Amino acid sequence: MKFLNIELMNVYQTELEFEHWIAVTYQVPILKNEYTVNLLVIMDFEIKDKAVLEYMIKEWRYRDLVRHSCQMYIMENKEF
Repeated sequence: MKFLNIELMNVYQTELEFEHWIAVTYQVPILKNEYTVNLLVIMDFEIKDKAVLEYMIKEWRYRDLVRHSCQMYIMENKEF
């Protein structure tokens, strides 16, 4: 999986946590196109460092992106 862009879109503070909405653009060899997905990361503190965001996406949310790419592969190769 090749990450093309990881960008913090919005941070919302609630009573208990910070909601970080992150746009991730990625590409994998099995897909015809690149895809951008919006991921939600909830933490007790606000993350401002881009390196921390990239680490969290690549390590913590990698499984979600693999699942998304498998679903997109099925959709791209589905015969109607």
